[in-house]
Amino acid sequence: MAFVVLVLLSLCAALVHAATPADSAVQLAFKQADASLPHVAVLQRTAVTEQLDLVIAIGSPDALPAEQTAWAWWGEQQKIGLFLQEKIRPGRVYSLGAKSGFQDCAARIERVTATDVVISCQGEKSERYANQKWVCDVRAKGLVGQLSYQPFTMRRAFPSGGGAVFVGSDSQRLAVVEYKPDREPPFRILSEAEAPPWIARVPVIEGTEGLDAHRVLYIENEKTPPPEALPALPRTTYEQFAAARPRRVKDGYGPNSEIQDSIGPWQQEEGRIWFAKNFYDGEGSTGVGGFGYFDMNEHRLHMFAPPEIADWSVSAMDVGPDAIWMALVQNGEYGGSSGGLLRYDRQSGAVRRFGFPDISLRLIRVGEKILAATDFGIALVEGDRVQRYFIDRTTDGRLRVAAATR
Repeated sequence: MAFVVLVLLSLCAALVHAATPADSAVQLAFKQADASLPHVAVLQRTAVTEQLDLVIAIGSPDALPAEQTAWAWWGEQQKIGLFLQEKIRPGRVYSLGAKSGFQDCAARIERVTATDVVISCQGEKSERYANQKWVCDVRAKGLVGQLSYQPFTMRRAFPSGGGAVFVGSDSQRLAVVEYKPDREPPFRILSEAEAPPWIARVPVIEGTEGLDAHRVLYIENEKTPPPEALPALPRTTYEQFAAARPRRVKDGYGPNSEIQDSIGPWQQEEGRIWFAKNFYDGEGSTGVGGFGYFDMNEHRLHMFAPPEIADWSVSAMDVGPDAIWMALVQNGEYGGSSGGLLRYDRQSGAVRRFGFPDISLRLIRVGEKILAATDFGIALVEGDRVQRYFIDRTTDGRLRVAAATR
């Protein structure tokens, strides 16, 4: 339940603001459709035609934060509703339907277009629940269908002919996604005939789960131990921890805290072994984030600890001639949370962070782009922009790669 409390506290940062007339009309329509939900907040408004907005709102028997963040708590007592609203006559609101939430669901609106809406659902311990999808007919002002499907976690990334190939699982089946930067669209799910050579490259675990012993299929975590040439990390003292992470000290982490930094992902280049640090950050255990390299000619460690990495472990890294890219994650009592990606410029020492909500499990470089295999799908960083993608399911059961719009 502590996860629930943290989510709710993060949502309650703002006091009540006066609703716009357009939002008030949607709130009234929601309350008229379900009188058991007297508290309504608009989560997102998107223009889907020149005349219509598609509005997503949440209704609750209890008070809601007036100012919503990217995440919203969508419990069993709350409902998320979809509405079409005329722009020039906002009093005209058309209900597309509403759906109750789940026992433990931090909901995030991932995709809104004129044809479909997808909302992801994350529970305690970072568990991914089924995505909820609505398929809309804007002209008819109605729904074509509503479905749920388990998201695919992409766990492997391989270079392939100027592009990349990603392999992932939804715990029931495997999917292989090909990326070619010069193709439109650049992502394509490989057919059953094309996928086997890539699936053969990943270790797969098959078993049963639950009282009904249903079949599950997972891609095994692959953690190659660091080379023996890499020496042990220097011990982080409490004084170093307190200086680097004063906010954690305010959380009650005193001199008796267990500070345990370890070597996480690593990559070897000529004469050097680059690596980043990992640590558990909860229940009295903690650490200080950092990265560095071991010079095999000098037999010497070189460590870097910019403030931007102090609070984070690293789940994946890519060492390039111009920059080191690292995937940031906080490994806490209630699972992992993403810090996005960190780019360290090898020439200037400048650090830049690219934030997004998904935990990156593998990084791969394609030309000037960095792509991450994530627990939600695939993230692509190009220039200043991050674009997220995921494996979506159509109403007839086909898989496709869709772009997240938020």
